[in-house]
Amino acid sequence: MSGENGRTPGDEPQRADLETESEVLIAERPDPKEPALNIPVSLLILAGVCIVLHILLNEMFSTRYYNAVIANFSLIPLRMELALQAVDFGALATLVTHSFIHGSWMHLAFNMIWLVAFGAPLAYRLGFLRTVLFWIITAISAAVFHLMIYWGDPIPLIGASGAVSGFLGAAARFGFRRPQNARAGFTQTLPPPIWALRQRGVLGFLVLWVVLNFVTGMGWLGGPSNIAWEAHIGGLLAGFLLIGLIDRQPKYGLV
Repeated sequence: MSGENGRTPGDEPQRADLETESEVLIAERPDPKEPALNIPVSLLILAGVCIVLHILLNEMFSTRYYNAVIANFSLIPLRMELALQAVDFGALATLVTHSFIHGSWMHLAFNMIWLVAFGAPLAYRLGFLRTVLFWIITAISAAVFHLMIYWGDPIPLIGASGAVSGFLGAAARFGFRRPQNARAGFTQTLPPPIWALRQRGVLGFLVLWVVLNFVTGMGWLGGPSNIAWEAHIGGLLAGFLLIGLIDRQPKYGLV
């Protein structure tokens, strides 16, 4: 028998079930404002330059042009030594340009993955221009550290590993504390280097990272020994110690 409003007694529970299901669907619906990839524009552009250049060099350029790019834009310690005798702005530019050239797809992929993993929170904190400036600073620092050991050597240095190591060093300065909101970046006050080293896991991770780079670079693990571990360490130290110079938020000390 129908009720007063023409509904059967079973109608109300069904409506309640539908309302409950709707509430569940609304609760489970993802926030439309949350991006699928939390990668800052600055890192996308830096990575894009590396990727496009690698495609051009390895898939489109002839061997002649490839060799010309390596000769003019990689960091060659011997060329840098000669540059001190006569002003060579092209040689000085290789302190940065070498960081955009890679030897293989694996080399490129490894660097870009580490860049996004450790660089995204820092890039959101610094902003576009400061992030690019930080890349330049760490690339130069890695190159200088390499030159100190291989001064006058004719073998070219290429790769973003030194610059990427700088982002890792800066992340260590914040204790590797990733923010809950990835797009907010590191929000805490930049602490002094000693405080950062006292944070749980930071010192152990950095020591292990340096040891692995050294052992791998020396070829003691049986693989190729063409890894520029010196440049990696130079970039790491620069990122860890110099991030305070360009950080735009309050900090305890200068660096």
